Amino acid sequence: VLNYLSFSGIDGLIPVCVPKNSDIGQLKPADIYKENMHKPCLAQHAAFIVQQDKGNAEWLRNEFYRLQYFVDGYVNRYRDRTTGLYFWQNDVMIGVDNDPCTFFRPDRSSASIFLNCMMYKELKAMEYLSDRLDYKEIAGEYEKEAEKLKTAIQENCWDERDGFFYSVDLNLRAISSNKETYHGGAPRSWNCLIQRIDVWSGFLAMWAGIATPEQAKRMVEEHYDNKNTFNAPYGIRTLSKMEKMYSLKASGNPSNWLGPIWGVSNYLVWRGLVKYGYKKEAKELATKTILLFGQDYRRTGSLHEYYQPSNGLPILNPGFQDWNMLVINM
Repeated sequence: VLNYLSFSGIDGLIPVCVPKNSDIGQLKPADIYKENMHKPCLAQHAAFIVQQDKGNAEWLRNEFYRLQYFVDGYVNRYRDRTTGLYFWQNDVMIGVDNDPCTFFRPDRSSASIFLNCMMYKELKAMEYLSDRLDYKEIAGEYEKEAEKLKTAIQENCWDERDGFFYSVDLNLRAISSNKETYHGGAPRSWNCLIQRIDVWSGFLAMWAGIATPEQAKRMVEEHYDNKNTFNAPYGIRTLSKMEKMYSLKASGNPSNWLGPIWGVSNYLVWRGLVKYGYKKEAKELATKTILLFGQDYRRTGSLHEYYQPSNGLPILNPGFQDWNMLVINM
């Protein structure tokens, strides 16, 4: 955390990757409004460390202003003022590489549900850290920002028709101030368009605690339990099997999030099920994930990056460990 924060200046930009013996001058893009930076999870990592150390945040005190620069960089450069949602600058280094809601879409147009749930948790982590450092007023500011974002997600990303949380499209032509013959009588009254693409990231609204109990019930019954869409013998498909983009082929840069099973998505969906009290479903998903990795390790002697949903066979990258180790928590 401190290594990354050492690269944070007043604009809050922290690179996605920090090579050894590099400096910010080498890593800073020419236009910070055109490239993505470190994911909004740095405050969460810091909060986890503090929590594990019984609330001691003193190690962070002298660098906390840098963490504020970073989070405020997202608030200032990645937030759509009309909807209150956060967007990616482009489709590079977004964590879920080829999510169709962002992949090959216009820059600054995708208010990704993945990004917005991560950002909500990042703001809540800043609230927690501020409180631990006795910055009560600052904690209150981040609490307000988090609540504003939660409201924006509820208003714009929840789809009552489908009972699921979706990414939204911000790529709308501006309303002209001049009178338009065929538009001026009733210009658009909506600020975004919902993207009804069934991506696993919608379940992050449960992981983040954004979904209401009623919404969570619909998500579990209509989406988690549905074997025609997400539910597979070895976990949660990263893209619904019903989507036209569904594909299990091996690819790297981008890695494939168009349906394969990933350990991290299984884990985060599991956390949401646990949070909302769905013990039966959580146990089922934990068991599937344990069998997935146990089968792979027994067969190949290692783990892989992602897997086939129906039979659990690995698709790519033997030796991949990383977030697969989260299965221990499950």
